[in-house]
Amino acid sequence: MDKYDAVNDIYCYQGTSILKNKLNIKNMDELEDAEREITAITARNIDFSHPPYDLEYMKSLHYKLFSELYDWAGDIRSIDISKGGTRFCNCGRVVPESEKLFGHLENENWLRNLHQEEFCNKLAEYYCEINMIHPFREGNGRVQRLLFEHLSLAAGYDLDWGDVAQDEWIQANIDGVNVNYEPMSEIFKRIVIRCA
Repeated sequence: MDKYDAVNDIYCYQGTSILKNKLNIKNMDELEDAEREITAITARNIDFSHPPYDLEYMKSLHYKLFSELYDWAGDIRSIDISKGGTRFCNCGRVVPESEKLFGHLENENWLRNLHQEEFCNKLAEYYCEINMIHPFREGNGRVQRLLFEHLSLAAGYDLDWGDVAQDEWIQANIDGVNVNYEPMSEIFKRIVIRCA
């Protein structure tokens, strides 16, 4: 579960990498199971919303997904985090960098009225860029997938995540860190479906 390298992590039980949680679970495997079960239920209760989307929208998605488990659900992280060799956006830059990216998305009309290939290419670019912001201490991937499902629906497309292998997804995100969006674009070209 805690895949991040964080210095002086106030989000974890002292001396552990286990996130403090409302269920007081102090076993990593049990917490992962609880998180998976809880978010499977809470995700079903999230309704689609039309744009505009912004960091506040992401925060609301995070809160809806994780508030039964974490006190900090919906809050921007207050520490810097990294994963493997990837350092995510400095916590003090999360808000301005998010505003910039969502401003670009708005200027591109939320990717509406694009042919499918162009839509997939743009979706990949924005997915990789927003992924680098990583605004939350945990749960960024699930929130981002929901956000991009909503963005896609608003543009007349749907996403079918079932055809994405975990190792392929991870590698596409790593490639995106290096501004190589092609692997992510290829994934989206497989999973983006035009709505009827």
